[in-house]
Amino acid sequence: MGLLRQLFELCFLRIGPEDLPGDARLPWVLVAGYVLSGGLLFMAEDGFAIGMAQAAVDAALLAGFVWGALKVREHPERFNQTYAALMGISLVISLLSWPVFSAAPDEVVANELHPAQIGLLVLLLWSLVAQGQVLRRALDVSAGMGLLLVFVYFMLSSLSIAALFSGSAPA
Repeated sequence: MGLLRQLFELCFLRIGPEDLPGDARLPWVLVAGYVLSGGLLFMAEDGFAIGMAQAAVDAALLAGFVWGALKVREHPERFNQTYAALMGISLVISLLSWPVFSAAPDEVVANELHPAQIGLLVLLLWSLVAQGQVLRRALDVSAGMGLLLVFVYFMLSSLSIAALFSGSAPA
């Protein structure tokens, strides 16, 4: 099964992180793709370098979160496949977000919801569910706990990136 197909299978909850190759280089290839896609996704809004930096911070925070969670659950040997699965899902969702993000309005209008905004919300929820399932399988926890852990990570990452990059957009 090709890697791209495996990443989509992960997103559709058909396979788990244990089904990915255990190659130690795979997570870093996916990180590179995710960082590049982050730069391209936010190029118009914040600039290519800032977008790449934000994606790199997110990838680094995720690596630490996954490593810590796997150590606590006594499964550090699962790091490469778990991190690759989570980065792969992030990359796929990032790529799928491009057309939806570009269709979103520049100005937010009170009490009006644009279809692209709904699309971005659906992609975010899809990402959380898929990543929650990866954590569920990697950590041997319930689906609810996997979803809770990925939500906690999402909040920590979002707040950290907002704190680090507030006011970083080019003038």
